[in-house]
Amino acid sequence: MTYHITDIIRHPKTKGCIRPLALFLAAGIGAINAQDAPTATAPYNAAAPVEPAALSHGDTRFIKKVARASTNEVALSQLAASRASSSGVKSFAEMMITDHTQANSDLGALAKTKGIDIGEQVDEGKLDNTSDLSITSGADFDKAYSKLMVSAHDGAVGLFKDEVANGKDPDVVAFAKKYVDTLSMHLEHAVALEKTVNP
Repeated sequence: MTYHITDIIRHPKTKGCIRPLALFLAAGIGAINAQDAPTATAPYNAAAPVEPAALSHGDTRFIKKVARASTNEVALSQLAASRASSSGVKSFAEMMITDHTQANSDLGALAKTKGIDIGEQVDEGKLDNTSDLSITSGADFDKAYSKLMVSAHDGAVGLFKDEVANGKDPDVVAFAKKYVDTLSMHLEHAVALEKTVNP
């Protein structure tokens, strides 16, 4: 005669040793069924990294304009370091290379974190005005270079001040604040330099 586990548990003539065994088997089957049950999906991790929010048109425009202009100042200053006849122009050019190379590095890192591609602007900046300047030499070179530096920094100071006042993204505004005083100093030096080479 065969019994199911539940029959054994309920059978009044079952020996005492069988009842605990049946209970043990029933518990084991319940555990197996529990293991086979589907597990709940892990909840969404709210701390997971998310894509950066899109920059405003103004902040994006600022980054791209600075990328082109600052790259150009390095390119022109590299020419000046080797072609200028005035020691003052050469000294100014070395300062431009040092300061703007650092600014360009910071800007590149900022643009990357914001998902902005500035490759096109950097390439354009390497070429702007370089052909015209490279065909001059001596005093003519010094005059042309210093004039370009006054114009470039006059525009840059205005661009950076506007970003400080009206920028939306705090990281982009912080970059503008970091360099606006340096650019203002560059403008003062460029104005003084132009007066010495083009009295």
